[in-house]
Amino acid sequence: MDNLPSAAGSDDHPVTSGNRDPFADLTDSQRDAVWQDGPVLVLAGAGTGKTKTLAAAIVRRIRYGGISPSRVLAVTFTNKAAREMTARIEKALGAGTRPKWVGTFHGLCARQLRAEPEVASLRPDFDIYDADDSRRVVRRVLKARNIEATDGAGGSDPDLLKQICGRIARFKDNLIAPEDAAVRVEGLIAQASREGTPVDPIGMRAAVGIYQEYQRYLRDANAADFGDLILWPTLAMSRNAAYRARWADRFDCVLADEYQDVCFAQYRWINLLAGTHRQLFCVGDDDQAIFGWRGSDIRYLRRFLTDYPRGSQVRLEENFRSTGLIIAAANAVIAHDRERMGKTLFTRKPAGHPIEVVRFRDGTAEADGIVDRILCRHGEGARFGTMAVLYRSNFQSRTIEESLIRSRVPYVLVGDVGFYQRAEIKDALALLRISASPDSFQSDEAVRRMINVPARGFGEKALACLEGEASWRQCSLLAAIETAPLQPRNRATALAFADAIRGHGEALPDTLADRLFTLLQRTGYWQMWRESRAEEAAERIENLRELIMIAGGFHKARDLLDHAALASGGPGDERDVDDHIQMMTLHKSKGLEFDHVFLPSWEQGVFPPSFGDLAEERRLAYVALTRGRQLVTVSHAGFRYGKMQPSMFLDDIPATCRVDGWHGEKGGFPFSSDASIAAKEQAFQTGAEPTSSLDFSFG
Repeated sequence: MDNLPSAAGSDDHPVTSGNRDPFADLTDSQRDAVWQDGPVLVLAGAGTGKTKTLAAAIVRRIRYGGISPSRVLAVTFTNKAAREMTARIEKALGAGTRPKWVGTFHGLCARQLRAEPEVASLRPDFDIYDADDSRRVVRRVLKARNIEATDGAGGSDPDLLKQICGRIARFKDNLIAPEDAAVRVEGLIAQASREGTPVDPIGMRAAVGIYQEYQRYLRDANAADFGDLILWPTLAMSRNAAYRARWADRFDCVLADEYQDVCFAQYRWINLLAGTHRQLFCVGDDDQAIFGWRGSDIRYLRRFLTDYPRGSQVRLEENFRSTGLIIAAANAVIAHDRERMGKTLFTRKPAGHPIEVVRFRDGTAEADGIVDRILCRHGEGARFGTMAVLYRSNFQSRTIEESLIRSRVPYVLVGDVGFYQRAEIKDALALLRISASPDSFQSDEAVRRMINVPARGFGEKALACLEGEASWRQCSLLAAIETAPLQPRNRATALAFADAIRGHGEALPDTLADRLFTLLQRTGYWQMWRESRAEEAAERIENLRELIMIAGGFHKARDLLDHAALASGGPGDERDVDDHIQMMTLHKSKGLEFDHVFLPSWEQGVFPPSFGDLAEERRLAYVALTRGRQLVTVSHAGFRYGKMQPSMFLDDIPATCRVDGWHGEKGGFPFSSDASIAAKEQAFQTGAEPTSSLDFSFG
């Protein structure tokens, strides 16, 4: 492929009429990155416009590089980021010219696997299992192996399930196929023994057997989990030169977002696709690498120029989000990470307010103090939707939630159960899955889920009888209902269920929406919730109506099922938060920004916790501070689970960037939405000391 134009501002940059120039508002650094050729790593600090830069790089390659949109692949981690990138590209290039291969890792890899499912020993129209589906299968494998997955009270043990599912996911993240797992694990155990590293050989060996059996189940059910979507295409490209050439030759350039968050499988997938043309454009920030606990490895970003010695590196350091003092505080905290690649954020915004560092007597006083301050700022004109409370772990939200409820302050827990993860939505989709393939093994898990919902008196013994018949006949569970030696009552209810699914006696409706609604009615599921006296029944009915409306946008059940499985969120998550405080973990907040950010529980043992990677926790503190646009409040308690000490990260914030207590106390000033930033900055610089509008004492 011919080299792309590489000199910004040269005569090689033609002016294209009809669309706004996407490069006009780029900074010099962003423009430099966009016009680089070959392997490019863009180190993009927090709030430096990485999405704008990445989208502009795609536009430049299409508009000026002569690359067809169909030969551009751009990958990111979330559907939201993919939609934003697509919207920017379409705005610059015009409708109908955007690349067809812009999406998430799972979405793009699913398309690749759909094209050639045989590389994973799958058949066409395979199912995609989400995390909940996978846990159900693992639970069945454990039961079959007589491994206790209960909590001692008859319920499931979430810790055991989480541990096993996590190990299976790590196998796949590291491109370890089931048949290779035993050898790889023995090698890891031997290495740990030589190095004196703690390891759990019994658990690791047990995980190998469970992994192999779990994968056999998926293959028999013609299903793939999220890990499979990346595992099998990447292994196929690694092992088969012809397969690799077929896919690598489809694209003339590959662009990757959030490169600091890739795991080994994602790293290999990206680099194999770019291996021929070596037109690889990666955007990332090692200072924001905070997902090591789920398999991400910061080393792949840091070794980019080792992988591509002739590649180039560009730093984006101008922050467009936060005020000067917030940026200075964040720079000071992250500067203590000695392994970082190095960059220093700066901003043209005013200095703004120092970081508030507030000490409380205990956790309850902290929660009440934060809520009081939220009410104060709301009273001065700030909308609730511009404020966020960000915490290290989910359990920390409880006391703040209670205080918000007592004060009748509206809030939303971001990262709560997503739309497609809600039980009623998964139930409805399970019915659709059975209807789409009633005589296929891949409908069996859905049958297990729904044969007794609503209750039909079809318990474990009846299900075991049905599974025995299906195994003997080598048929689906739904087909086995016709001949299984069930008790008369069980047989009657099971036949009624099968008849409702198949729609004997009348044709199913043509549209997918009507078909779904008919299934819900015939199986009694809709009526179950209509007649329920449960408090959440009305909400569940509304969610089902929403799903039916969504189904109207799809022609085939398979398309809707894939959409639901791959969605990171859904309509239930697209909430109007303009009038709600947003509460979430620090990890969930990455990529977001708020005018007012409250960071509670900055104490040793809580943040950073006593476990984990201290360098990664420091990067998490950097991410936390850089979420704030105008004002950041960090708080800590003297007593929580005992006597507490302030977080070590607080010591790293320079005295010039912080104020002890609320603004308005000790030389601070109250927030006023009507006053301009310039006026506030002038008041701070001239030493003016307005009286706080909130009389609050933390004791």
